[in-house]
Amino acid sequence: MNRQKTIILGDKIFARVTRNGRTIFNYVTEKVATMSQLISELRFAMKDVHGLVMIHIRNYHQGWGEERPLMLYAEKIRNFESFSKHYANISQRNVITAEHSSRMLFPWETH
Repeated sequence: MNRQKTIILGDKIFARVTRNGRTIFNYVTEKVATMSQLISELRFAMKDVHGLVMIHIRNYHQGWGEERPLMLYAEKIRNFESFSKHYANISQRNVITAEHSSRMLFPWETH
């Protein structure tokens, strides 16, 4: 039997965030209506955390649980203006390197 895992506003949701098997954040809410809203709440609550984590989600009212990976990004990268400046600096360095280099660049060195 394959039940669809849904969240309805008012469901009691428990979320535990782990990294390398250690719990780094616990979250309980009844104020989300979708998985996207839950992920958004977790990202906001952990805005200082970055890197790959696992989230363990349990819907107490509907009786299901699941585990999934989540990539969290540093605050600087979330700010598009900051990201654009950072990317422009990297691109500029690659252009200079390409002009003065006597070897062919690898694809990962160009973007």
